[in-house]
Amino acid sequence: MDKIIHKKIDKQDESVTITDIQEMMEEIQEENPDREVFFDGDEYAICSRKKEG
Repeated sequence: MDKIIHKKIDKQDESVTITDIQEMMEEIQEENPDREVFFDGDEYAICSRKKEG
């Protein structure tokens, strides 16, 4: 898989909200329209991979 980690989230940082993560994901998606952006719970990071199709 062609996964790229764009931003690691610190699990201990209680100031980061779900809204913050959503905004980061939207920004990364705008910068990378050819990629599918997602949150990887195992890595606790915002990642992307090439869109299929």
